[in-house]
Amino acid sequence: MTWFVERREVSDVLHLRSGLRIPTATFERGVSSHRDTSGGGEHSWVELTRDEPPPGLLPREVLDRARAPLARPRSLADGAPLREDVVRRLVETARSAGAAHLEVTLREVDRWTLCATEARLVEQHTRHALLEVKAFHGASGPFVDAWRCVSHPDAARLHAHLPSLETWVERLVCELRETTPSVECPTGALPIIFPPGAASACFFHEVCGHPLEGDVVAREGSFLARLSGQRVAEPWVSISDDPTDAQGALGFAWDDEGLEARAVPLLREGVVTSPLLDTRSARLLGLESNGHGRRVDFRHPPLPRMAHTRVEPHQGSLESLLAGVPHGLLVQHLTPRHMNLLSGDFSFYIVEAREVRDGRPGPRVGPGILAGNGLEALATIDGVGADTRNLFATRGCRKLDHGPLPVSFGQPSVRFKSLHVRPWT
Repeated sequence: MTWFVERREVSDVLHLRSGLRIPTATFERGVSSHRDTSGGGEHSWVELTRDEPPPGLLPREVLDRARAPLARPRSLADGAPLREDVVRRLVETARSAGAAHLEVTLREVDRWTLCATEARLVEQHTRHALLEVKAFHGASGPFVDAWRCVSHPDAARLHAHLPSLETWVERLVCELRETTPSVECPTGALPIIFPPGAASACFFHEVCGHPLEGDVVAREGSFLARLSGQRVAEPWVSISDDPTDAQGALGFAWDDEGLEARAVPLLREGVVTSPLLDTRSARLLGLESNGHGRRVDFRHPPLPRMAHTRVEPHQGSLESLLAGVPHGLLVQHLTPRHMNLLSGDFSFYIVEAREVRDGRPGPRVGPGILAGNGLEALATIDGVGADTRNLFATRGCRKLDHGPLPVSFGQPSVRFKSLHVRPWT
């Protein structure tokens, strides 16, 4: 039997075209229990409307540990003036730099959990503030835009970094202005370069991470797992998922089954290695969990999920990988379009990219599609830099009906010798 107790606060500040908006903060507390059965498991949950769970819902030892955290007053209200000040000042900075508009989402999350079984009892408290900005440029439309995101441990430390955040937004707007008007996305097979810490990192999340989640592997639905122990990329290509390295405040030491979170190599020196496991998928595969059982909240049972998917650094920089590329694309932002976990076929929307000519980034390109096969794409990686940066995905990862779960990426510059692109409208 497993008991899971959660207390979560979420507070948002938004800036939209209509102006500043502050949605009602959410505050949830709940308890779930899970019992293994011959057919899989029984999961039940209860949302709490009072400070203490109803009698008999939790064992005495678990109830004693949960009482104080569940009764703790809301903690995010004090940060409201700081969050609002950050949003207002960044909007002013963007306007001064010449942006047509700046969309902002600032979210602060405070989460406490308790996971207990007959053998262990693990308590964990995390807090983070996430800042997402999207700058728009264009006098009368159609607008072009660029998206960026950062995270900090809380609103106070986010506000303390406000001068550097203002510089960050100003540079984003200037880059957007200097790289427009855009040109049409080319058609054909071209060298593709991902810059460090860019939203193109979702490529590895989709192509390497999801195929090696334990439930996918257990049902024999993974094109990568079939090649376990075999080389699929050059020796300088290593990819891992490490929850303890998820941009500081976004990381966790224990998963949502109360097991120690661990770095798991997905590809080690180009060779397919380990799946990401929760308790159930580990049992199905005859292995031990490696601390990747995650829940969206107390209403959901755990599933094997990614946390911080990282391309390990090698050598060189963005400039060195761009050098010698006669014509290619510097892809800064991808979003998933299609991923076939069984065959490895994929396609992504190219949201933000720049044309490369003679080793130099040039104008932005219009919307496009990046498509191919996972094995072929991994085999064509011919450069990995040493310039790793992290990025957080504010909208999270959606898997089955266990929708958006916070994830992050770590990526240096990566160059593919050739991938297929085409325009998209």
